[in-house]
Amino acid sequence: MKQLIMLCILSYLLAFTTVTNAQNKNTGNSKSMQGAYLMQRQVINDGKKDSVMNTQQLKIFTDRYMMYAHSLPDDSLGMYGIGTYEIKNGKVIEHVFFTSDSGARNSSFELAITKKNDGYTQVINFNGQGVLTEDYKTVSKNVNTPLDGAWKQVKTEFTSTSGETTVDDHPTQFKVFQSGHFIWANTQTDSASHQLVSNYGYGTFEMMGANRAKEVNMSSTFRTALVNVPVTLELEFMGKDRFKQTIVFPSGSKGTETYERLK
Repeated sequence: MKQLIMLCILSYLLAFTTVTNAQNKNTGNSKSMQGAYLMQRQVINDGKKDSVMNTQQLKIFTDRYMMYAHSLPDDSLGMYGIGTYEIKNGKVIEHVFFTSDSGARNSSFELAITKKNDGYTQVINFNGQGVLTEDYKTVSKNVNTPLDGAWKQVKTEFTSTSGETTVDDHPTQFKVFQSGHFIWANTQTDSASHQLVSNYGYGTFEMMGANRAKEVNMSSTFRTALVNVPVTLELEFMGKDRFKQTIVFPSGSKGTETYERLK
């Protein structure tokens, strides 16, 4: 219960505490944050005491974008955010444009970053309402691939074993690849509660030739189907800024997702 309360407080603070309006502009030195980082510790101080939150979160910085994802406390559904970032005066400014709890948004917040040999610590001060401290360990791999970057899904197709195909031309899903790691997350409206719900997954990936990749989810909404289960992506690149990935499931059905690069 304490985790859920603190998570709600954190979501509220992030939703209403802004530094400036997001402008999606970045300085050239934002590459210094590039990589994949696994959270080791998360502490929120309300001015009176520290509360430690047991959150297993992966955060990825590309050259321009950042994305984080983790599961909700005591649930398999996900919480995530994606945005651009820049570095000013030694601090990272994140301009978040979509989160799982708020949907599309336009807010920014400032992170005080302390680099370490094996990762970094980030501190967010919510104007006297609280201080959030997160410690991250780098899990980056020294690899470069044509998938590296941030992507928005623009179409998804599912073909059943009977050959029937359903198409969604307006999905809400983001995916980020960097330093041998990936995060994907999507959001839809629950038909029963009419609330936003999100699925997620993050883990490692490697190219298996020019048009194939293998992913292994370390954490996901779909724990049985995906966690520690290698998934083969058949890839079709349509230039540098658009690709399709096709997954053939054990049942014989398949899913094809089309992505466009966020610029």
